Amino acid sequence: MQYKTGLSSAALLAAAVSAQSNSSNNVPSSCSFSAVATATSQADLDRYSQCRKLVGDLVVTGELGSASLANVQELDGSLTIAGATKMVNFAADSLKSISNQLNLTGLTVLETASFGSLEKVKSIDLTTLPALTSLVTKLQTADNIIIADTGLESIEGFEALDTVQIFNVNNNRGLSVVNSKLKSVTNALEVLYNGKDAQVTFDNLIWSNNITLRDVSSASFKNLEKVNSSLGFFSNDVDNIRFPKLTNVGGSLSIVENNKLTDVNFSNLTNIGGALVVANNTALRQIKGFNNLQTIGSALVVRGDFGRLDLEKLKTIRGGADVQTTSANYTCDSLADLQKSGGIQGDKFVCKNGASSTSVSLGTATSATASGSSRSSSSSRSSSSNAAPDSLANASFMGAIAAVALALL
Repeated sequence: MQYKTGLSSAALLAAAVSAQSNSSNNVPSSCSFSAVATATSQADLDRYSQCRKLVGDLVVTGELGSASLANVQELDGSLTIAGATKMVNFAADSLKSISNQLNLTGLTVLETASFGSLEKVKSIDLTTLPALTSLVTKLQTADNIIIADTGLESIEGFEALDTVQIFNVNNNRGLSVVNSKLKSVTNALEVLYNGKDAQVTFDNLIWSNNITLRDVSSASFKNLEKVNSSLGFFSNDVDNIRFPKLTNVGGSLSIVENNKLTDVNFSNLTNIGGALVVANNTALRQIKGFNNLQTIGSALVVRGDFGRLDLEKLKTIRGGADVQTTSANYTCDSLADLQKSGGIQGDKFVCKNGASSTSVSLGTATSATASGSSRSSSSSRSSSSNAAPDSLANASFMGAIAAVALALL
């Protein structure tokens, strides 16, 4: 299922009703409202043109074609523009700060949104703006940024941001460039379901709690050192995935169904706290970018047509291991040695190539080998070379991989 977020117009209006009790000291009564103020015409907005500061939540909706909020520099509350299906452009170029949320949603013909002085906002939610091609801000501070289902071809206006909690860009079909100077993302960085030509660059990013990329054509993270939780690449058109400075992934690292991928480089990565899953990357013939990896905190799952898998410094897999390739050039010897020395600590070990098969039950220390199919080892019985591929063919690949990973925990 494709991911989107953002509230419906009705939900936004309802949420706005819960406006906080804002301080109105030194603010004229005409510039302060305890309930939600709703503007359905330019005349309604012009009422606030004498206000340097507005206190309260302002909702813009109705039949406006073009609209502007003039002279207001500070909004102590939220600004919501929702359901104005005839609005082509909106401007609030004097506005410097919004204490809570900026929400633009359900504006189906909106082409430009200009907030040329806006430096501070708690969160921005731009959702269902299919005609939007231009967004102008000078943001320096924001917690959450969500951009979903817009006509934007590039993500701009956020160059001065150093840190956010959430940076989510999804379902922007014409998007070709996401270029950010963020240094940290404390919750989640997600770029999903955008145009297949999307080029993603986060070369200033040093650490993030979570990163997920899907449907991008290139990804650059030259200075990323740490991911607290999970790092995932799914169904991208990238030909390489390179994280030359990354040393630690606290959760799982997943590289799945990237069919143009030929090269991975995690040359400084020493620890993965969760699972390592590299699967169904059809062009990836050599997996040699994990040469310094020492510890996998959960399962190891590798599936494909690879003749090389370099894990020469790997000492510990705290879950099970399932490594299967259709290539006869790959040898299972190094993983078999790791299993025999106790380095694979889960209940299951499977290693298969196109020429031989070995089956080992870690729970009972029994084993069996066969030639001419693949090499594997399992916790309860020797498995045939064809059983796993057949089951995968009859099920969702991602579901199958998830099931394998869970079984290896």
